[in-house]
Amino acid sequence: MDLGQFILMRHELLLTIAALAILVAEIFTNEKNKSGIITFALGLFALVTIVGFIPGETGNLFGGSFQSSQLTTFMKNILNLAVLIVFLQAEGWLRKPENADKISEYFILTLATLIGMNFMISAGDFLIFYIGLETATIPIAGLAAFDKLKSKSAEAGIKLILSSALSSGILLFGLSMLYGATGTIYFADMAGLISKDAMTLLGFIFFVSGMGFKISLVPFHFWTADVYEGAPINVTSYLSVVSKGAAAFIFTIILFTVFKNIVELWQPMIYTLAVFTMTLANLFALRQDNIKRFLAFSSIAQAGFILLGIIGFGELGMTSVVYFVLVYVFTNL
Repeated sequence: MDLGQFILMRHELLLTIAALAILVAEIFTNEKNKSGIITFALGLFALVTIVGFIPGETGNLFGGSFQSSQLTTFMKNILNLAVLIVFLQAEGWLRKPENADKISEYFILTLATLIGMNFMISAGDFLIFYIGLETATIPIAGLAAFDKLKSKSAEAGIKLILSSALSSGILLFGLSMLYGATGTIYFADMAGLISKDAMTLLGFIFFVSGMGFKISLVPFHFWTADVYEGAPINVTSYLSVVSKGAAAFIFTIILFTVFKNIVELWQPMIYTLAVFTMTLANLFALRQDNIKRFLAFSSIAQAGFILLGIIGFGELGMTSVVYFVLVYVFTNL
């Protein structure tokens, strides 16, 4: 492997460079001109988003741990586009006097989560997947608690980090069982070794439960409304679209590649989750008088619709999930 192959990681590298550039800009900008970082960050990220759409090479890195394909590139571009819209929405909010001292923190934390999501989508094994998942999750807790002067914002950050820790523990326990059953963590190798034995099925149930927290599927959705209500509205937008879209992408990829041999077992499970998620979330949405909580239950219901694409399996199912998330970016934001 030569240095030229690192171009396969261009999305991740560009986002890292952008985050470092914003950090440097923060250091060399005086207190009176902090608002200039907003314009700099918006222009820089717009450039990163445009460069992401330039066609590039595809392939694998690190023995297959990192995978780049036209599909994963398109998924990353959808997330970049969504984040750009969120940044544009956040401009007026960041220019408020109470946010003057934490402008760069907002952009750096958001870019850090996006880097984690990109690694998660390109994962070729469960180690990179888990590291990407945690890299994407932990900074979001900081974003949820961004309004330091509001107790609900601090509460949102605490609830998010606690629920994330619980779901990560459940997910990791499931992955350990899958590793014990197959002896590998690589997606391609595990796909051929997956069978219907008890340990594999139990590991799969824990895996789906852990991902259910991340995507806010019923009955793993209880944290969602409180966190969305307490977080700033721009962070709520980010959680409802970008975070959910990234989790849905990797969930679909893993189901279609790793667990394709037991599709007849997980399809009824996903079907049941989809029905309960769509039904209960929409019923609870009808009762809301807070727009953020309404957005939360709407977001949960949309996760149920995403599961319908997963049930479809194959190319048509993957296309449905990606297309739905792309449309959801514009309709929701």
